[in-house]
Amino acid sequence: MSESGHIIENNGGRLLVFEICNSVDELFGKLSNIELSEYANLTSDKRRLEYLGVRLALKNLLGEEKKIIYTTDGKPELSDKSYHISVSHSGSWIAVMAHNTKKVGIDIEKPTDKISKIYQRFLNETEQKELSGGKNVKQLLLAWSGKEALYKIIGIDAVDFANHLHIFPFEVKSEGTIEAQHIPTKDYYKLQYIQNEVYTLVYCIAEK
Repeated sequence: MSESGHIIENNGGRLLVFEICNSVDELFGKLSNIELSEYANLTSDKRRLEYLGVRLALKNLLGEEKKIIYTTDGKPELSDKSYHISVSHSGSWIAVMAHNTKKVGIDIEKPTDKISKIYQRFLNETEQKELSGGKNVKQLLLAWSGKEALYKIIGIDAVDFANHLHIFPFEVKSEGTIEAQHIPTKDYYKLQYIQNEVYTLVYCIAEK
């Protein structure tokens, strides 16, 4: 993966997938607008790499450094409100997304078979039956990642993945679309996904 990452444009939104291949010191040297007091509170190199990686990915995506602040429920946003953003990280992978007018949600996950042991926690009974009965690990990863992306858009009203969010049946391909509904409001969402041997990526641009 190049240092600038891989940028995707869709429906006015822009996202970047970025693999951290640098040390903490190398990443630190590529950024100038770091909240030193906030950074000093990070207790491990893993957390520091994620912190710096997200900010470098956003810099590469937007063409300039932006200050990230957090809402009371922990959602990241830009201090100047110039874009709606969403961020995700898993292992060495970082994904960031931005749209200047619409809310966005993004999630990236490394491959894991552990998802087959916990799928009943985040899929309701109908979803479990319609999504391979928990047998298709790739489909389960996409469903989980899709609900994570939606939660980043909707917030606390989607915290109960099994009862607040419903994923409709979909075919697993390397790239595709997933349709979903927020059950309490009956709002529909269309998500896009990319799945390969190194990560599962799902993102959504809210139409409302």
